[in-house]
Amino acid sequence: MNDQAALPAGVTIREADHRDIPAMMEVVNAAFEAEAFFVNRPRTHPAQLAEHFRLGHFLLAYQAAELIASVYYELRGPRGYIGMLAVRPTEQQRGLGRVMMQAAENSLREAGCRIAELSVVSVRTNLPPIYRKLGYQETGFAVVPDELQEKLTMPVELIKMEKAL
Repeated sequence: MNDQAALPAGVTIREADHRDIPAMMEVVNAAFEAEAFFVNRPRTHPAQLAEHFRLGHFLLAYQAAELIASVYYELRGPRGYIGMLAVRPTEQQRGLGRVMMQAAENSLREAGCRIAELSVVSVRTNLPPIYRKLGYQETGFAVVPDELQEKLTMPVELIKMEKAL
């Protein structure tokens, strides 16, 4: 699936740095409020985002001076990982998620990755079909990391998905 989603008018994408953490926290936590039914605290915090910067990269989408979306990607040799896709709730349904995923995939491809991987929480049943439309296929299950396990209010599994780049 090589069709590229058009960048909405007035939207720009750039690489994030540590100075972006406060704005990123706001957008990520707002976008992940949909998970409140199975977690007991916000999706992320400054130390977690700082750790992600140590391991990988974030791309940010801005409309004027407002951060409206972000996505994390990490290089892992021939495979890359994409996660923490977040679109400000007031900006959802504009195609920004698709644009951000394609931007992350392009970054992985340019770095030599041949496969993009992601994980979705099993109780977010709306997500696998969305990622399937983007060319991802389920490949199995992953262990829930301790960081997520600590904030769960119900049992979940992580569904692993991947796509050839």
